[in-house]
Amino acid sequence: MKTPTSSTETQLEIQAIMAELPPEVIINILSRLQVGRLLCFRSIAKTWRSLIDSPYFVDLHLEKSAEAKSHLSLILRKDSDLYYINFDSLDDAVELNHPLMCYSNRIRVLGSCNGLLCICNVAEDIALWNPSTKKYRVLPSLPSDRKRDSGMCLCGARVYGLGYDAGHDDYKLVRISQFIGLDYLSFESEVKVYSLRNNAWKKVEDMPYVLCYTRKMGILVSGCVHWVVTRQLELDQLATELVIAFDIVKETFREVPMPESMNRKCQIDVGYLGGCLCIVAKYEDAGVDVWTLKEYGVKESWSKLLTLTQARRIKSVRPLVYSKNGREVLLEQDHENLVWFDLKSQRVKSVKVRGLPDLFEAVVCMESLVSVHPSRRDDRKKQESVRGKKNKKRDDFLAEGFKLVL
Repeated sequence: MKTPTSSTETQLEIQAIMAELPPEVIINILSRLQVGRLLCFRSIAKTWRSLIDSPYFVDLHLEKSAEAKSHLSLILRKDSDLYYINFDSLDDAVELNHPLMCYSNRIRVLGSCNGLLCICNVAEDIALWNPSTKKYRVLPSLPSDRKRDSGMCLCGARVYGLGYDAGHDDYKLVRISQFIGLDYLSFESEVKVYSLRNNAWKKVEDMPYVLCYTRKMGILVSGCVHWVVTRQLELDQLATELVIAFDIVKETFREVPMPESMNRKCQIDVGYLGGCLCIVAKYEDAGVDVWTLKEYGVKESWSKLLTLTQARRIKSVRPLVYSKNGREVLLEQDHENLVWFDLKSQRVKSVKVRGLPDLFEAVVCMESLVSVHPSRRDDRKKQESVRGKKNKKRDDFLAEGFKLVL
């Protein structure tokens, strides 16, 4: 165990080494480190803290992580507990201390975006939470939804989706509440959007579709959140399922074109894999196909990625992430197992993780420094202006700061 003196000596050694490097090199090195190390480095000097906390560096670190597909983790949910698994090792499931009271009931993961998780408890308390920095923010509550129309029953389904509005540098949570008519033939949907920057909810245009799954979070791809829906209520027959997208910037809905060669007599689900939208098509007693949309918005770019044969009855499949070499896909299967699917051999290999819950739902999360308390837009614009002009004063400031002695 290091003594306070040895810890100080180590910090001085780091500063001495860094003082010999150009500021651009230092920033490049720091931007590739894990969040845990960066949080430690914040204590070395005030200038380092200012740099690491700055919107410029937060964005740079996020950009580097996305480019290298690094600093990934799996977040597993079981009942009221959340677990963390490092993607590079896939060895241990470590329980996380999340910020919400669960009252011995389930917690739900409503979305994941740029290192932020949105979670909710049975009391409908919702929090945006960065598991890496352990910072969180509880969202303003919404009143219970009740339709004035006496022909409508109470809320029959409610789903959420989290996304990032790059145009306004804002994280938004979408909530869709659906109301089914007492005749079970009519329906209405109410859509509200929460803005992290404004810390407020607002109502937007209604959604003219029927939700197929009442508890599944929306899937974020290319600035849009996606759900599986049908065009009308068809309780006595198999309805044709389709995918709709909610544009986070425009705050409007649109349909996503489906693969032309896909057999539509199936149950579908949506997912995210390697930056692409994917569709999981499950056929009765005939296995599962996974399709990926290589170029978002281009219908012709749909291609079948893999097929899981029905060696045993498959209840559910969720693609999570590609392996480092891109030759395998990590799948969550039946909410019970994590497996690698080899794209060349078409073989499945089980992943052994210590402490893995017996039943779980998994979501991929990327470590980040993204704050749940957004900076003022004026400050960010000022920083971007300085960065765009490659202001020499900033370099001098950083260079001088890295030479500071504690």
